[in-house]
Amino acid sequence: MKKWVKVILGIVAVLLAIVICWGGLMFWHYPHYKEQKRVISAAEQSIDEVRVMSCNLRCISPTDLGKKSWFYRADLIIKNIENENPGIIGFQEATKWQYGYICDTLDGYDSIITYRDNAFNSEGCPIFYRTDMYTLIDKGSFWLSETPDEMSKDWNSACYRICSYVILKDNASDREFVVFNTHLDHISDEARIKGIGVVLDKIEQFGSLPSMIMGDFNAEEDSETYKSATENFLDVKYQTENTMTSCTYQNWGKALDRDCIDYLMISKIGFTVNSYKVVTDTYDGVYPSDHFPLSVSLTLS
Repeated sequence: MKKWVKVILGIVAVLLAIVICWGGLMFWHYPHYKEQKRVISAAEQSIDEVRVMSCNLRCISPTDLGKKSWFYRADLIIKNIENENPGIIGFQEATKWQYGYICDTLDGYDSIITYRDNAFNSEGCPIFYRTDMYTLIDKGSFWLSETPDEMSKDWNSACYRICSYVILKDNASDREFVVFNTHLDHISDEARIKGIGVVLDKIEQFGSLPSMIMGDFNAEEDSETYKSATENFLDVKYQTENTMTSCTYQNWGKALDRDCIDYLMISKIGFTVNSYKVVTDTYDGVYPSDHFPLSVSLTLS
């Protein structure tokens, strides 16, 4: 056998061993994941309260091994939800596997999702809502691009970026409001600025309906993206004395001194803010995600 053939076979064998080892580490916690899968039901809430949670799940990634693996921390995400008891939840970076798990786990919720592209591991920004509290009036998704009605990307965006929304009717008051959930690009500043512009343009189509935008903006408060969003919307963090300042992307606890990049914003009319909280809970030192979720209490005014 020629020497170069042996070299190629050797390289293939090494790569195969790496893949097998990675697969073993990635799925090490899978039996526990299946065992611990449980169904949770939302607890009672005040009938005039709109409790909202925004949560970047951290997609299933081959670099997340050990206790960073989705199969270890999935139940920790659910514990956060159980503790905060939201009526509405917006997730970012939800892959099909993660979305299916959450659908199976949250009892009493319905949801909508559109995936941003046709990739095997594609992500979406689903919105979950309690069916005993809210009725779905309309739903939709659009891409953050110059052609938002079709799968597309522009402005040097690293990924296809999408925004999903629902119009909900509050069953107690019959009032309607709109919930937007998005994830702006992590590379291109132009894509973030123009992407939030697409979201704001869409919101204008709903006229005077109270609206909220939640998600991972990948932008700090001194950015043009944040300034554009807050021209006509209010950052919930600054609308109550009962607030909390904290980073949201903490990179598994390695960047706790960073600034906030995840937000929940509301229209200037339609809501009163009761509380704002960054959910910094860990479980035996393990972070449920590389982002902290936001938990907000509102009242329809």
